[in-house]
Amino acid sequence: MVQRGEFQPDGLAMDESTTWKNGRTLLLGEVLVEQGLLTESDVSSILEEQKASGRPFGDIAERLCHISTEAIEEAWAYQYAYNAPTIDPVSFIPRSDAMALVSARQAWQFRCLPMNIEGNTLVLATTPKYLHRALKFATRVLDRPAYFMMTTEARLASALSDHYPFGGMSCADSTSDTMKRLMYKLRADRLKAG
Repeated sequence: MVQRGEFQPDGLAMDESTTWKNGRTLLLGEVLVEQGLLTESDVSSILEEQKASGRPFGDIAERLCHISTEAIEEAWAYQYAYNAPTIDPVSFIPRSDAMALVSARQAWQFRCLPMNIEGNTLVLATTPKYLHRALKFATRVLDRPAYFMMTTEARLASALSDHYPFGGMSCADSTSDTMKRLMYKLRADRLKAG
């Protein structure tokens, strides 16, 4: 395994030996039951409908059980974060071609660090807290599919500071208040320029 300080021209391969994944898959219905939004009976009805129609579980839950889209998205993000492999972005050197796809502003704003490109898919590191924001970025801005790996907020902030130095931002300054001030400044600068 390549550690910080060792020469590696373009990233460390990410495979099962260098990442960690939960041994059990968490299902969306389990999350919604745990949150008190569905009952076991609701889950059974949704699964029957899903088997017959082939439609996504969350879509059926919205329609049959009147669960809000926001609640489904939040539960899905929780499920994704639980099931996603984890990575320590400080121990890996991101590939330069992956980093070229995301600007420093985007990396800090959406709290995602590009790590690798597998086929046409961009692999990014983020945290469970920022997954929803990173998913919006990936679906609205990127020109390719994205896959997320989870890390801790401290490790992500440290890696962002190392690989995307940005306007005085550092891992010590990566608090929510600092990000709010940065976003306000970026919006104000954009309005002045426009």
